[in-house]
Amino acid sequence: MSRWTVTAFLALVAVLTLAACEASPSGAGPDVRAAVDGALGALADETAVTYEPGGEAAFTVTGNGLVSGVLPIRGQQVRALRAGGDLYLRAPAAHWQAQGMAADRAIEYGTRWARSALGFDPGWTFAPPAVARALRAAVPDVVRPVRTTLADGLDVFDLSGLRVTAIPPYRVVSFASALLAPAVDQTFGPAQIGVRPVPGAGLGAVRREFDDAVDSLGQPFVAGPVVTTTVTGHTLDCGASGSCTDTVHVDTKLLGNAPKASARLVLRSRVSSPKLGEQDCGQELVAPLDTGTTLSCSVKFSLPRLGGSAKVAAAPMVTAEPVATVDPGELKREAAAALGR
Repeated sequence: MSRWTVTAFLALVAVLTLAACEASPSGAGPDVRAAVDGALGALADETAVTYEPGGEAAFTVTGNGLVSGVLPIRGQQVRALRAGGDLYLRAPAAHWQAQGMAADRAIEYGTRWARSALGFDPGWTFAPPAVARALRAAVPDVVRPVRTTLADGLDVFDLSGLRVTAIPPYRVVSFASALLAPAVDQTFGPAQIGVRPVPGAGLGAVRREFDDAVDSLGQPFVAGPVVTTTVTGHTLDCGASGSCTDTVHVDTKLLGNAPKASARLVLRSRVSSPKLGEQDCGQELVAPLDTGTTLSCSVKFSLPRLGGSAKVAAAPMVTAEPVATVDPGELKREAAAALGR
């Protein structure tokens, strides 16, 4: 090989090597770890986040654990409200029957709110700082990201189900339910849960939604425990005008645990006479648990013009359910502190 040829070869190698070194920085992809850290940090700082598990379900959770919206619980769309440290559900009868409740009782539960519990606390599990911590722990640094473009054109990194934007500002787009907690995956079913931070201008609407849900609570049932009733006295008094009053004295007993609760007692009585026919009456009241209570209701028969007497009998039935003691004003003040006035 000639001296000129060797020199030219060395020069060519030097040029190629230099070109490769200069091309390396521009070919390096975005910093995935910076994207993940930035997205999780932003999520943890949010005042409130709306989560979208799919279908019509969507619920908003604040940083201090308030919850309002619809949860997808084992295939049922269930309204949820978490306030004052308690979870309230407005679920169809099928939900309560799936918990082992008798059909008639489940139908009644399906008409009103009930203080209840799930396999996880949605307030603490889905509070933005808690979600950020759980996702950080669930996705180790060794996971290799996949860069992809979603249907809406958004460019994201997908790390085993955690999706974060690939370009700033970094944010969490969605995550697989299994990354959060096994109980979430079991309750909601496998789902990619969308994450939509609530902007400052939207916090007022969230608070109004929360306040409206509080106003609709009424006297919610307490799912789980049972209140038994024992009739300890019964009288039926009828007057010459045709009015009859059925009075029942009952003792209640709570089976199970129900803090901050009372007993909702319902009396239904059928007052009948072979000569006068039959009429129904009833009374509903709320009384302390594990105490004696008197209930009564009245009917009035139309008496025949002819004199004489008529035999009258009553068949009363008393049912009881535990109901939660709720202070709507206190719950609304909690929302005001979290979301602003």
